[in-house]
Formats: sequence, structure tokens, C-alpha cells
Amino acid sequence: MKIPALVAHRGQMETYPENTLIGLEAALQCGAVYVEFDVQSTADGVLVVFHDVELERVTGVPGSLFEMPFDALKSIRVSEPDRFQKNEFSEPIPALTDVVDLLLRYPKATAFVEIKDESVNQFGVETICEQLLREIKPIQQQSVVISFHKEAIQYIKDNSAFKTGYVLEKYDAQYHEYAQALNPDYLIVNHTKLIEGKAPWVGGWKWMLYDIADPKRCLEYANDAALIETRDICKLLKHPLFTQKNE
Repeated sequence: MKIPALVAHRGQMETYPENTLIGLEAALQCGAVYVEFDVQSTADGVLVVFHDVELERVTGVPGSLFEMPFDALKSIRVSEPDRFQKNEFSEPIPALTDVVDLLLRYPKATAFVEIKDESVNQFGVETICEQLLREIKPIQQQSVVISFHKEAIQYIKDNSAFKTGYVLEKYDAQYHEYAQALNPDYLIVNHTKLIEGKAPWVGGWKWMLYDIADPKRCLEYANDAALIETRDICKLLKHPLFTQKNE
């Protein structure tokens, strides 16, 4: 039976706050071979692992990354108050360099490093991409740079040897043309955007679909996707379908 590999979406996001060191390491300790996380920039140009520009959803504190220097973020904690009980978690916002250090301890793991388009638009393609390339150089052999921002992916392809992945905002003819022009190593899309009953576009890329937490649903895409991104990788890796694969 063909079974796609699993990617930890923002770490073990189901049971830990997203994009935190504790959540990423939990996924790695569960046996994740692939992890994914998001990269934004602070007001003073420090790259941090964080999904939103606004802080409130993840920290409960109002404010914007684009208006705060990194030093001001050190006292703010990731707790995801809408998902977890008060005081259950109190994690720092990781600098990208902190996550690089973590991954160096797991050299067999591959990281999908997502450059968020908000930061690219705010600070510029070259500024963000050059800094990103410098900071993740120590893990180049275990990294794939991904983004919704096609100009950022083109910059990475033109200026580095990193593998790349293009995240599709839409699954239509225009984005098919973008994908063909970029020719990334991976195409990434929410599984709900695919056309039911039709195989996804064929090209020089591998497909990664997100976000699927049901093991049987994962298998439905086994012939189409090499990778399935999931918020609950620890649970899926314990499921008989995936334990059999690892035996």
C-alpha cells in the first residue's frame, strides 16, 4: 500500500502552540521526518518563527511584529489563549536562529521553511530572502524554502542552491502557469482546492497537501501527493497505517 510521508504543520500543532520550539521538538521526538514552520520579520529586521503579523491570536497581546523590535517581543509569550487553558503554555517567540539550532540536533529531519508574503511585501524580496539564506545556511542540506510569494521563490532559485516549494493560493489555470514558470521542487496546496476525481498537475515537482489529520483521508491522496502536511503528526504516526510503513 502506498502511503505518503507526513509533515508536521507548524510542529505538533494539535497539542502544542504553533511555531514554538516545544511544538517543533515534540514533532521531531514523535518521529517526524519533515517539519514546517513560518518566518516573519520584526520591525528591526530579526527573523522570527511566527505565522501572523498581528500578535493577538497566538499570544493574547495586541500589537504587530512590524511595529515592534525583537527585544520587545522577548517578554511576550505564545500561549494560544483561544485553544489552550490559561497558563497551560508560556513559550517565547523563537528567533529563526533558535529553530536552526534545534534542527542541527536532528540532522535527519527536513524543514519546510515558509517565508510569509506579508514580510516580503513589507521589507522587500531581496532583504528578506538574503537574510533568510544567511540564517538557514547551516541547515541547507535539510531545508526547503517555501512561500506563497512567487517572486521570493524565484529569488531563492536564482541566488542559492536551496530546494524550493511554491504554495498555491489558488488552483486554477493562472497558478498552473506560475508553477510551470517557477518549476519548484514542490507544489503545495490545501487539499480542498484540488478538483475531485482529477489527478493534480503533472510536472517536475512533488505535491504536498495540507492540512489533513485523518489517516484514511491521507491515504485517499496517496497516488497524488508525496507529502501530507498535518497538524497532528504524533497521532498519525501512531496509527496502524503509518506504524506498518515504518516497520
